[in-house]
Amino acid sequence: MKKDRKINWMKVTATLALTIIIFVSGLYLGTLITKGKVNDIINLEKEANLELENIAIESMLLEENPCFDPALLSEKLNDLGSKLTYLEAQYKKNDPKILELKKPYTLLEVRHYLAMKRMVEQCSYNYTLILFFYSNTPEHIDESEKQGFVLDYLQKLGNVKVYSFDSDLNLGIIRILKGMNSVTIVPSTVINGKVYAGFHDKDELIKILNK
Repeated sequence: MKKDRKINWMKVTATLALTIIIFVSGLYLGTLITKGKVNDIINLEKEANLELENIAIESMLLEENPCFDPALLSEKLNDLGSKLTYLEAQYKKNDPKILELKKPYTLLEVRHYLAMKRMVEQCSYNYTLILFFYSNTPEHIDESEKQGFVLDYLQKLGNVKVYSFDSDLNLGIIRILKGMNSVTIVPSTVINGKVYAGFHDKDELIKILNK
């Protein structure tokens, strides 16, 4: 003869309550993380826009005295670039929020490039300025990322400054730069006015830099 099992309602209630607490805590934590990411984007956008204005003023000052330490001009740009790379890792590379954030940063890069170009030409600084055009579309992202890693390596060697431009952004300045340098393929690397389309390993690029 089977005995009726007694249900421990206190235990069931405690288990249910614990499950609800864990679920709600997870939702709250997820909300905090999402809110934190959004705040990171807003803050970085403000930084980029502020630095854009700053470099615009610095560019005017450079017209009067262009020969000063180029490292001072690069420090903030590198810092913003690192933060943007971090946010790209948190979101998808083609997330609309990231793409919008890239626009002021791209303008900042162009300003910086023009200022550095003037310094190299007028002050005989031994710097090589490289323009890198890439794409995060499925058919181009692998090759673009590989080329980006190589260029990061070269930049760490010193006296090399790489300016990376996302060809997928709907910005006229990128179209102008591509047109001026006859860039029709991504990825493409422009060194001393010459276009190197597709992927090129570090040994090949080092030989080009040493010409």
